[in-house]
Amino acid sequence: MNTIPADYQKKFLHDEHTLLRRLSDNLARWIFTDFEQAAAALKELSGLLTPLSPFDIRLSYHLSAAFLENQWHRYDQSLLHARLAIGILESLSDTWALAEIWADVAATYLNQRAWPAAQDALARAQRYMGEGAPPALKAHITCREGFLHLHFGNIRQALDNLMAAEKTLMGLDDKARLKDLYLQTLVFSGLGELYERLGEKQKSLEAYQNLLPIAEKHGLRPRLGWHYLNAGRAALTRNENDLAQAHFEKVLQLAGSNEVEAKTHALSNLGIIAMLAGNTVRAFNLFGQAAAHYDQPTKPADFTNLSKIENWRAGLFLEIENEEEARVHFEKAWEVGQKGNDLYHLGQVCQNLASMHAEKGGFDKAFEWQSRVTDLNQQHFSQLRDYERHEIEARYQLERSRQEAQMAKLRVAGLQLRALRAQMNPHFIFNSLNAIQGLVTSGRNADAESYLAKFAKMMRHTLEYSELEVVTLEQEIEFLERYLDINRKLRFREKLEFQIFPPPNCDLDDLLIPSMILQPFVENAIEHGLRPRQEGRLTIRFELLDEDEKLLRCIIEDDGIGFNKGREKHTPQPGFQKHRSRGMEITTERLNLLHELQHHVGVNFLQINDLADLTLGSRSGTRVEVLLPLMEEA
Repeated sequence: MNTIPADYQKKFLHDEHTLLRRLSDNLARWIFTDFEQAAAALKELSGLLTPLSPFDIRLSYHLSAAFLENQWHRYDQSLLHARLAIGILESLSDTWALAEIWADVAATYLNQRAWPAAQDALARAQRYMGEGAPPALKAHITCREGFLHLHFGNIRQALDNLMAAEKTLMGLDDKARLKDLYLQTLVFSGLGELYERLGEKQKSLEAYQNLLPIAEKHGLRPRLGWHYLNAGRAALTRNENDLAQAHFEKVLQLAGSNEVEAKTHALSNLGIIAMLAGNTVRAFNLFGQAAAHYDQPTKPADFTNLSKIENWRAGLFLEIENEEEARVHFEKAWEVGQKGNDLYHLGQVCQNLASMHAEKGGFDKAFEWQSRVTDLNQQHFSQLRDYERHEIEARYQLERSRQEAQMAKLRVAGLQLRALRAQMNPHFIFNSLNAIQGLVTSGRNADAESYLAKFAKMMRHTLEYSELEVVTLEQEIEFLERYLDINRKLRFREKLEFQIFPPPNCDLDDLLIPSMILQPFVENAIEHGLRPRQEGRLTIRFELLDEDEKLLRCIIEDDGIGFNKGREKHTPQPGFQKHRSRGMEITTERLNLLHELQHHVGVNFLQINDLADLTLGSRSGTRVEVLLPLMEEA
């Protein structure tokens, strides 16, 4: 049987990876410079990638796909690719890259108008960013926060965010990546919209115009047509018709196959400029071209835009005193507009029809259309009130959830500090030091030195972990092993056996759990279950549950006197009993808060059972099951 030589296989793989990497690099550039080439590269790359392809190429593909799908308004697909990219980045523990992708996820949610999800994504981005992050990354997140505030009408906060992002991004100079340059245009676009809302027409125009040379210079072609359209609109509101016309004509030159709507708006606005200039023939021609793009309208905005074009056409016919054609187009505007979503515009159409019939003496028809104007205006203002109420309620809920999350975090931090104080049984510390002193006085200096070092390291870790919100499972297991080893040697005189079983097929460095959370349960097992017998066995087993639930089960089992007898017979010194109760109370409250923060509703996160009850009396001991929330990098 013939086989392919190893060196040939190696060359084939090298060539294949070179092709994939070249495609991936081109795609990462084209998503900012050429949507059509990006779409072709995306399709080609998706057909070539396999689970065995280099992870960096798969990561780049999903990042580019997430960006493009968002630009194309396919938000579910964008979020799917983002989740796949996040999975790869989490395996690499690349926190800054995770911060950046979560900021991009927030942008997708903003486009979906999913405000709580956008806020949550930005909170994740902030956590991953941490301290010492690159300025461009901070500006990226600040920019997205500005757009969230802009959507909710928090104008002052939006302005502060966008101006801060602008200052940082413009200061990058030659260090700016294509994405940084894209974000510069995004910031100026946001400022243009913000100033437009404030009625600052000149500032709005300046903001829109500031982004144009950036996009032109660096070849940021996608959405450039929309940028010129916004600049043209801003110029038109200032009656700078020549400048507006130049911008709208630029849209016609630049608009790609995926920017038909921008081109249609430009044609309509050019028609308005021609109408204002008295060039009726040109206006008719431009409105006709715009209407042709709505040959088969599908969404409400299409019907509204077509209705507006018909309304302007009717106005042109009135100017040339062709009242019959004017009426036909007004009525067509009414018919089409009813499938749209702009009640105010429909009211204007009805007003035009009412006025036209009144001038011709058709007062019954005029009254009919005027009645519709009244009804539509009432519906419009009712719709506005409902929208404003909805926005206010959404803003309130968003702010409330943000404050609740902050308060919960503060409570967790306070409980963590209290947990440190209640962490170690003072009798354990005193007895351990006494036992070490006994080793010294009996001449066993080597043993004393070894266990003093272990004890010191354990105490140092206790203090270090108190500074952290999360630790890896590997760190937690190492700490518990050291704690149990000291108990075995110094308190149980080698008569304590223990084993810790990590979850199978898992990288323990990738699993993050709340710091200082398990030791109180282990201490409880030793003090209540095993210490009365002065010997015994203890096992700690971890099981990873469904990753989507982000839960890790820890089972602590001892063969001591049992939970029931422990409560009846074991009565330690009052000081220890108070310490044990407070330590368990604090730990339980922390767990409850942490599960609340992760929205684990109805989770029974702590179960304590007597083994005699579970085994019909064949075994003694206690079984404790703790459900731990898997955490993200703080």
